[in-house]
Amino acid sequence: MRIAGIDPGLNVTGYGVVDIDGDQCRHVSHGIVRTRPVDSLSQRLVLIRDGVREALAQWSPEVGAVEASFVGSNARSALALGHARAAAILALADAGIEVYEYAPTLIKSTVTGYGRGDKKQIAEMVRIQLGIQETPSPSDAADALAVAITHWAQTRVSGL
Repeated sequence: MRIAGIDPGLNVTGYGVVDIDGDQCRHVSHGIVRTRPVDSLSQRLVLIRDGVREALAQWSPEVGAVEASFVGSNARSALALGHARAAAILALADAGIEVYEYAPTLIKSTVTGYGRGDKKQIAEMVRIQLGIQETPSPSDAADALAVAITHWAQTRVSGL
């Protein structure tokens, strides 16, 4: 099974692709879609949707996993995240890929063993779990790989 993980953000959306082979989760690719704050919201959302679509077309995942919304004290940030999530989910839906969502704390605890792990810790644990030489960067791409790893872990648990 091939899984695409998405870490949505209005400025930077990360994507990560992993392959599942038996009990092994292997790195395929990772990257980002970057938008410019000077562009209109609609232009930025199209860039996110199209960038995620390109990654999906290139790597042909069977399933997609997206980080769920986190609503903190900043309503403006939550709204921007919601817009980016919608664009990424639409790209997955356009590709006919089933979408799963995971809370940030579940992703962190799955990858690091602690629900409040920082970005550096997440990236290093992703590197170790995927057996890759270099820590994936930028952090948005590492986070997207963590989302994909979380989906793999959750499917293993639900299959028991």
